[in-house]
Amino acid sequence: MKISEFLNAFYVGDIVHHHSEYKGKKHVRYKRKLALKPLPEHKKIVKEKLAICYFMVINGEVIKIGQTSGEDGLHSCMSFYGVAGLDDPSQTRFGINFLMREEMEKGNVVQIWMQYDELFEHTFPGAIGPVTKMILMSPKAIEEDCIEYHLKTAGKFPVWNFQEDGSKQSMPVRIKEAFADYVNKRKGKI
Repeated sequence: MKISEFLNAFYVGDIVHHHSEYKGKKHVRYKRKLALKPLPEHKKIVKEKLAICYFMVINGEVIKIGQTSGEDGLHSCMSFYGVAGLDDPSQTRFGINFLMREEMEKGNVVQIWMQYDELFEHTFPGAIGPVTKMILMSPKAIEEDCIEYHLKTAGKFPVWNFQEDGSKQSMPVRIKEAFADYVNKRKGKI
């Protein structure tokens, strides 16, 4: 499904190889982490705490839809994926990093798009009375809406949304094997 069909999404930047190399002593799969290189006009927004739904896009096709609302915003979320293979990642995070690198080796650009909702004022019953605070909605609601739209329109989940797709689509065997090898080497078993 084309990213152009998501009318509220906008292009933020690309995934690139970080300029510095790993200098530690533990086993790593890669010498350089991956990082989000935002467009100049989006350098500020990618670091804001927002309710974010992000899209990984290759050649105009949506390949992954995810969400985040953490401190340091989208920048932190993409760093979480980017450092996989230089730390102790989950199989899913390792797999997404692996797939991004595969696409980059083929000469494809992994673009990052996003849509978001901002903080809003909300009053709720506190411990001893009403409390008013600036809060975020759950970005999960935005992500679920976008995934449901993709599923309804394209008839399938984005190809890298392994967790949402459940038993219909699983992580490719080559990634499972690479992950197992990495974990064993990292623990010093090989």
